[in-house]
Amino acid sequence: MNLILKASDGIARIEAALLKILVAAVLMLLILNVATRAINASLYWVDELAINLMVVFAFVGSSLMFAQRRNFAVTLLTDAVSETSRRWMAVAVQCVNLGFALFLTYACWVWFDPATLARNGFDLELFFENTFNSVYQEVTNTIGVRRLWFFLVMPWFAFTLTIHSAACLLQALVDPAATGAPQ
Repeated sequence: MNLILKASDGIARIEAALLKILVAAVLMLLILNVATRAINASLYWVDELAINLMVVFAFVGSSLMFAQRRNFAVTLLTDAVSETSRRWMAVAVQCVNLGFALFLTYACWVWFDPATLARNGFDLELFFENTFNSVYQEVTNTIGVRRLWFFLVMPWFAFTLTIHSAACLLQALVDPAATGAPQ
């Protein structure tokens, strides 16, 4: 149990630092975009990079929100029930969160299909011919890099959400006071 809680805390620290870097990068890209448009010399790749980084930002931020228990909640029902019922409802919600995280992990496994990629000798052409899955070959329109580098946020999110959800579930089971507000 301690290992999962420590892993969640460590991942949350990494995510917080990564979010700061992503916010700074997006801010700089937006300033660059405004400046180049003002002088009538637009850089189209800036838009695409900023959008992709904002998507990465959203997934990393969502994971951090789960770790800090700052995810959205409708408390109309939980406010109307007893403390015991509230605790069990919190456990049920954490079970649903963990179930979603595990499903997302499975979906990422199916999407990236690393077993088939390995069976094809990591040959991307052969992998595509056998699966019609172009996840490893798609290239961004203006930046010219593989979309894979941005798609990797999904397995990261699935992994971190699984760890954070497991930690929140363990806290809800062990510490009834930890079932409510953010830490």
